[in-house]
Parts: sequence; structure tokens; C-alpha cells
Amino acid sequence: DVANSRAAVMDLKTFTVKDIIEVPNTSGPHCAAFVTENTEYLFLPTRFSVPLGHQYASLDEYSEKYRGVMSAVTFNEKAQKLHIAYQVALPPWSYDLSDAGKKISKDWAVLTTYNTEEATTNLEINASQEDRDFIVLFNWKELENMVKEGKYDNVGGQKMIFPEKHKGGIYLVPVAKSPHGVDVTPDGKYFIASGKLAPLLTVFSFEKAFQAIEKKEFAGERNGIPILKYESVMEREVNPENALGPLHTQFDDKGMAYTTMFISSEVVKWNPETGEVLDRVPVQYSPGHAVAAEGDTVSPDGKYLVSLNKLAKDSYLSVGPSHPESMQLIDISGEKMKVIQSSPVDPEPHYGQMIKADKIKTVEVYPKDENHPNAVYNQKDARIVRKGNEVHVYGIAMRSKFIFDANAKRPDVIEVNEGDKVVVHLTNLDFDEDITHGFAINQYNLNMEIQPGQTNTIE
Repeated sequence: DVANSRAAVMDLKTFTVKDIIEVPNTSGPHCAAFVTENTEYLFLPTRFSVPLGHQYASLDEYSEKYRGVMSAVTFNEKAQKLHIAYQVALPPWSYDLSDAGKKISKDWAVLTTYNTEEATTNLEINASQEDRDFIVLFNWKELENMVKEGKYDNVGGQKMIFPEKHKGGIYLVPVAKSPHGVDVTPDGKYFIASGKLAPLLTVFSFEKAFQAIEKKEFAGERNGIPILKYESVMEREVNPENALGPLHTQFDDKGMAYTTMFISSEVVKWNPETGEVLDRVPVQYSPGHAVAAEGDTVSPDGKYLVSLNKLAKDSYLSVGPSHPESMQLIDISGEKMKVIQSSPVDPEPHYGQMIKADKIKTVEVYPKDENHPNAVYNQKDARIVRKGNEVHVYGIAMRSKFIFDANAKRPDVIEVNEGDKVVVHLTNLDFDEDITHGFAINQYNLNMEIQPGQTNTIE
């Protein structure tokens, strides 16, 4: 949730949100969310830099008092809770996209930056002055050890690593200016980034980066962070003829890459090992993100890719000033790509994941939990309990009625006094898939749903 600096975790058994965390010291975690190989961490870097603790600071003090914060978040599966393990106070730049390493690079992660000029006005012009911006390359295991060793400051109750004070674990890799996506290949050997304002794609080698770090082949520092030499890390540059505006890259089961071209409105297929361009297909009109079938994993499926188009313009019937954008389904199973379907969607289609259906193990109804203190599984047990001015209702919902008090004259009525605190516990007794019940109290902004077999509470 970029607008409110929050992140949520969803249970894929029920497709319901289990926890939401507010991310302090950040302004929009757009550079999220990327997850380490075994879900050790979920990383949530900020899009925009702000003063730490959201204290006021003049834009004239931007370079001194603003920071771009990256949060390392853990998820406790048993408690179903998100928790911020530590944060890193990065330079006052904007952080756009990110990816976690795989296999040989599994302890590492990468994120793109722009506005390394630290401009504070007319950003489209002033944040594109330098020839290059940076990819932040960091080793999360080293950062984890720093925290264990106490190498952090306490900022508003958060453990905050300042790279200029505690060296190691974070490096900068020069990249063509204003990069958007950065994507790690399925084998974990390379990360691919593209400057939005440059026509070429750059393939960087993790192994070369590791060697350069070991040999300390640095081209100076920026904001206390060592800069690796571009030529030391770069594996190859790829420049598809007349392709403009490279943004995001996805992968198939043969290791081939598929990159969206925002300006030339196409998807380009190419080989990361050789740089050879293999195919290209036009899309309507301006693609941003893309998602391939399991394309972010170590074993992509290789059958389909969806081009997530930012600007569809005149593809669909007008519904007012904001036009429907589009998702276009592309068959990538053969040598040549083919657009096979187009669907209108809300703007702006962004991050996506395509998961094999047999990996989703949903529950059809909530199983009975006889130990649930608020559950009622028999109509005759529905009751209303008053404790002073606190009223607890233990009711049931079934097709198609409520029972709140089985012994009352009107069992489907709750009668309370003005000023009472009322807590309603409802159990859905329809153990039949898709029979969802709702409970709302008009004009109190209270509304909940109770899925088959589920017990839910509203206060």
C-alpha cells in the first residue's frame, strides 16, 4: 500500500488478509515487496526519501536530513504476524524496484535508484542530470549479523543501520540513469537492469561483483557506501535495434529473458547468456510491468507471459477521462511469441505473480474448532450474555436467518441500552462451500463477512 506505507500478508488457503504492518520512517514502499529464498525476510524499501521519524525538515536541508529507508520484515507463520527486524538508512534518493537473489546469490538483494542528484524540484528534469544512477547491492546476512553485534542506532524504536557508520554489506553498482526494474535470472547468476532513458539493457554478474568486493575494486564512495566499478560488474550490454524504454524483465523455462519496452510498445525476447535478440512482439500500447508463469522463481513454467500495459489509450470503449488499461496474454511456449488475448483492467496494472493452480490449496469451509471460545455450533446454544454495560452476543448465521438468543421471544433480535458496549460473535453454520453470510450495522460503518464454518467478531 504505497499511499499509506503499509504492507499486508494474505493467507492463500482462504485468500484473506491476516496482518497489516505500517512501515515507519518510509514514504511509500513501492520498491517492495521482495522475499528471500526461504522467506527469511520480506524487504520493503521506500519510494521517496523523508526525514527520519517524519520530523519536519526544510527541503533546503534535503541532502543532510532526508533518508531513503529499507525495512527488513519477518513473518511469524504460527502467530501470523509481520515484524520489522531492522531498517537501513540509505541515501536520500528514490528507490524504484527490487529483487532478491537466488542460489549462488541467495544471501544478496538488489534495488534500483533514481534522483541520486538529490533534486527537490522539477524532478523530471533535475533528477536526470547525471549520466548514471545506482543499483544498491546488499548482503542481508551481513546486515543481520551487524544487528546481532549491536551495530545500529535506535530511531523511533527501530534498529537502524547507518552505512556511513557501520561499513560492509552494502555496495553501489553504476547503471544507466533512471532505471526501473531490476531482475535476477532464475539461476541466480545475473541481475538485469535498464535505464528508462537509455535504449540498452545491462546484464550484471553476481560473481564479478563478489570478486570486485573481495579485491576492493572500488571507484570511490557515495554517501559512505563503496561504489563498484561498472566495468568490473557488467557482463554485457544488450541493445535491441530501435527498442526504446526498457522497463521490466521476466524469464521462461529455457533461461530466455522477456523485457517490456515502454516507448516502442513491445516485448523483446533475448538470451541473457549471449545478448542475442530472438523475437519481439508489439503490444497495445505502452507496457510497464510484465509477469511470466512463475517467472520470478528458480524454475519458471515457460508457457505464458502477461504484458501489463500502462497506457491502453483507444483499445476499449471510453468510460470517461481515465481509460481502461490492458493486460495482454502472450504465448511464449514456441520460438515466436504470439498475443492471444487482451483484457481491460484498472490502471495501472503493476506487480503480478502467476502461480500454477495446483499449488494453491484452498479450504472450502472452515473446519469446526470445538475449542474456539466464541463459536456456536448448535442453534440451541445461541445466547446473549450481559456483564454490566457490556453485552456479548454468541449467535449463528444460517440460510437464511440469524439466531442470537435461542430462548428469546424474537431469537433474531438484539436489544441493548444506549451506551452499551456490544460484542457480536457470529458462527456460520452452513458447512457448504460458497455460502457466505454478512453482518452489518447500518450507519455505524460496521460490516463483516462470515465464511462457511467461520466464527467472526464485530464490536
